Amino acid sequence: MIRKTEEIAAHFGRLPTLEPESIAVRFGDSEHSWRDLGAIADGIIAELELAGIYNQAAVGWLARNDPALIRALIGLIKGSYCVSPINPHQPTARAAEQLRELKMAALVGVERDFTPEVREALKEIGAIGLVLEAGGSPPVRPLDPAAKLGPGPFRHLGDDIVIERLTSGTTGEPKRIQVSAETFSKAVELGARSEKGGEAGELKVKRSPSILLTTFSHSGGMWGALLALNQARPIDLHEKFEPHAWADAVERTGTKAASLVPSMITMVLEADVEPGKIQSLIAIRCGTAALDPETQRRFEERFNVPVLVELGASEFMGGIAGWSLADHKEFGESKRGSVGRARPDMEVRVTDIESGAELQAGEIGIMNLKSPRAGPDWVRTTDLASLDKEGFLYLHGRADEAINRGGFKVLPDKVAEILRLHPAVREAGVLAVKDKRLGEVPVAFVETVHGQPKPGPDELRAFVRENAAAYMAPVAFEMVDALPRTLSLKIDRPALRARFKDSYDFS
Repeated sequence: MIRKTEEIAAHFGRLPTLEPESIAVRFGDSEHSWRDLGAIADGIIAELELAGIYNQAAVGWLARNDPALIRALIGLIKGSYCVSPINPHQPTARAAEQLRELKMAALVGVERDFTPEVREALKEIGAIGLVLEAGGSPPVRPLDPAAKLGPGPFRHLGDDIVIERLTSGTTGEPKRIQVSAETFSKAVELGARSEKGGEAGELKVKRSPSILLTTFSHSGGMWGALLALNQARPIDLHEKFEPHAWADAVERTGTKAASLVPSMITMVLEADVEPGKIQSLIAIRCGTAALDPETQRRFEERFNVPVLVELGASEFMGGIAGWSLADHKEFGESKRGSVGRARPDMEVRVTDIESGAELQAGEIGIMNLKSPRAGPDWVRTTDLASLDKEGFLYLHGRADEAINRGGFKVLPDKVAEILRLHPAVREAGVLAVKDKRLGEVPVAFVETVHGQPKPGPDELRAFVRENAAAYMAPVAFEMVDALPRTLSLKIDRPALRARFKDSYDFS
């Protein structure tokens, strides 16, 4: 009997042989064929086996947006290794610390990410490094030809684990989610069904490329690459998001669907991108964070492209809920602010925070999820949500981030949403600060619109009170040139706390 891991390995192993000379990855001015991808893939497998590292071992993947790392994905999955991402954009000391903690037998990446700290960590744990170079000769080489694999023990996550996904790290250190072969297969099948032309059938190279903008260090970026490869879809790869470069890519590829996070949508509006550049788009999918309804309206009016908001989670390997084009046409205005309806294989219910009893339509409580992607049981999240009578899901922040202001619950995301309605506010983050009398109070950190007069604290406080209950108004406002962000461009709350740790006693 062929195991699911073997099926996945065989599938990825076939990719370089389908149309060897056709373009698989475009990156800046360079183009890379499927044959090129196969050369690095096979080189990785050969070097790992030569070092005595065989299938099912966890191998570190220095997740930089580079064609060589896409090739490495093919090789590691073809060889039945577990892909364990390491973020090369974090401080190098932290990357080295993670390597010591995880104790993986090997690490693959481009040369620039093998910093002195990383090299020293590999020596300490007895792991080997493989340097990848797209177009290099050879395309894969040992970091240190004299290095030998140490005695271990090295990380092993089980025979059926294909990849690890990193959570966003918005509220703390990113968690590692192990993805089994069965879960991986179900998730890629669902992803294929959600894309036109991605239905199951004969494996052949697709004509429409996938534009990848999100860093591979983020779960969504890694998953985008895996989904594109699984469908044998060419990739238009970008190291980082730049609005005009993205618009040029849409125009060049004629793609009909694209994915942007909310801050990218804001950046496209601010960059005054020419609407004709993206006229091929039928829809834009938008996830990872809440999209301001007014920003969505402005984008749709300017570009005449519907924005289909969706909700996903690393723990569930992708989509939880989302909008369809049909729903957008019928309910786009009346239910603006919703993250859509549950995906076909997902069940959602909202329960009381204290009792756990299921709530009626419109009532706010804890979101609970169930899907065969994550097993047979209901999973209680920390998200506050509500469902309306038509099954549209609305998010209201996180229960574990609610600020208890003298018995009144203040939801930071709701306060930030109100502040973004102010014409001079580009973005806002709200955190809890300890207070001797009330327990906790909200403080807002505000990024203003460039070129607009900066509003004062009294003006912003009055604005919040005009649009919400008085107890939701922050007690203080800090104006910043730019809010710290995670790799997925969400506001980085731990970094924000660290920046202002000498000014406030955070809860």
